[in-house]
Amino acid sequence: LPAILAYEGPVYLRLTRDPCPVILTEDYQFIIGKAVVLREGGDITLIGTGQQSQRCLEAGELLIKEGIQAHVLHVPTLKPLDEEAIIQAATRTGLVVTAEEHTIIGGLGGAVAELLGERYPVPMKRVGLRDTFGESGPNEALLEKYGLTPKHVAQAARDILKSR
Repeated sequence: LPAILAYEGPVYLRLTRDPCPVILTEDYQFIIGKAVVLREGGDITLIGTGQQSQRCLEAGELLIKEGIQAHVLHVPTLKPLDEEAIIQAATRTGLVVTAEEHTIIGGLGGAVAELLGERYPVPMKRVGLRDTFGESGPNEALLEKYGLTPKHVAQAARDILKSR
């Protein structure tokens, strides 16, 4: 909120209803437009925003059991988008999976796909709501129904790795 108050111009803040774990250290300094590497890895990049960043970390834990080292990038702001951090991560692994609690159209996945399509094309998959209307219900049930759990993120990573 302090960054929003200091920012000149319109801002959209998305909140969640369920508690979520803290994934950043106490010394983390939020900067609008700046992504954060949460985990180093060289096999595939998982890019998340919001609570999906935690789920990307959990997916990374599932993948490491299979010998897959996931590079996890947290993108807290979509506009401005930290293009250099995303391109650097894509360059590092050559494969990208995005994850968001949002439609894949016009969100993180779309922004990353557009960026990489123009500047550094690599194979990628988007985990998020497909072109559908959402429903209300318990959060965990909705995450499962719409394919947004850590196991879904991990499966997207496996799928893209197999296609390579």
